[in-house]
Amino acid sequence: MQPDTPFDGLDEVTHVLLEFGDVNGISRSKQVTVEHFLSNWREGFPVNMLLLVQTPRNRVPEGSGYGKEIGYGDGRLRPDPDSVRRLPWRDDAVRVRCALEYEGERVGAAPRAVLQSVLDDIDLGLEFFVGSELEFYLLEDGAPVTEHKHEWVSWATEAASPVYDRLVEWGPEYGVPIQSLEHEHGPGQFEVLFEYGPPLSQADRTFDFKRLVKRTARYCDQQATFMAKPFGEESANGYHLHVSAFDGDENAFAGGEGLSETGRAFVAGVLDHAEALTAFHAPTLNAYKRFDEHGFAPDSASWGFDNRMAALRVPTGTPRIENRIGSADANPYLVIAGTLAAGVDGVRRSLDPGDPAEGSPAESCSRLPRSPEAALAALESDEVLVDALGEDLVRAYVASKRRDLAAFREHVTDWEREQYVELL
Repeated sequence: MQPDTPFDGLDEVTHVLLEFGDVNGISRSKQVTVEHFLSNWREGFPVNMLLLVQTPRNRVPEGSGYGKEIGYGDGRLRPDPDSVRRLPWRDDAVRVRCALEYEGERVGAAPRAVLQSVLDDIDLGLEFFVGSELEFYLLEDGAPVTEHKHEWVSWATEAASPVYDRLVEWGPEYGVPIQSLEHEHGPGQFEVLFEYGPPLSQADRTFDFKRLVKRTARYCDQQATFMAKPFGEESANGYHLHVSAFDGDENAFAGGEGLSETGRAFVAGVLDHAEALTAFHAPTLNAYKRFDEHGFAPDSASWGFDNRMAALRVPTGTPRIENRIGSADANPYLVIAGTLAAGVDGVRRSLDPGDPAEGSPAESCSRLPRSPEAALAALESDEVLVDALGEDLVRAYVASKRRDLAAFREHVTDWEREQYVELL
């Protein structure tokens, strides 16, 4: 090994996975030998910039800024020495997280760089912390590992023991210490909790958690999916983001009647930008089937104290804000970046969220967009979020999502055939 390398943990492996996250929150990587890595890490590694913006099934979007506009050219992967993680399911490889550069500049549409930029621009003198709750379905041969709705039922929770036990074993080595497992409302639906932390490290941990869960399930001959609504009649998978803020040792959201003026202003900012934020929180056409005005997946720009029907819930106990809009298929870097940018805008403008909702807020609050087309249009027209997150990111993200929608419109579904072939 070269003596001047800043990368630890390469002594006993033969390969390095160079990893980055695309706009969809999907892990992308290339594998190189340790020898090749050590010889080239200073210069970086070539990567086709189109990989950043392709749809989940690798369709090419128009107008992303990273396709034909640059001749489908290459950027560079810049490895982060602090991100080396042993792959627990392999004895011969480590993962190194990489930043994206193009023509010597950081790529503005790279989700991790977007979150870092948002954090750099916060000038309130507050320190933010976030926690992630994600739900997923565990499948075997395409069917849920439990047959019925067994929320918190002991034997059903234990049905995930092979995967959970492996997650507990592998999690710390991969940087995701696991805290607990519970069976959620849907058959074969689970939620695993892990530690909260500062926004960037928590986004990294959430991104890594999703990859760890899917890889662990495959190791156990099962499949895990964070798809928002994999089964039409069953519960959807949510991504709930908990946000707290501190001024020194003081909780900046504590005070008043359950929430300080700063906390209320943060809530108001998120609600003020909720239509645009929905584009990040519900990133697929399928995700809009999750919204339910009478259920736990909010469909209105609302808030309330310990109200799980509201978009923003202030739980009992330590004052914090739980953003319940997101589906589990959302990109954690963009959910966190968008939520913080919107909330901080509310604090800067001293906005007020109005009265908290009691019970169902569906009839008293404005509804969230009911389609990805409406949410993407709202994002494009939200000047505050475009400025905070960057025009490059918004352009690339919108282009990728619209290409995905175009692919769906071109697809003839089984439902259409069932409805029309015989009768028309």
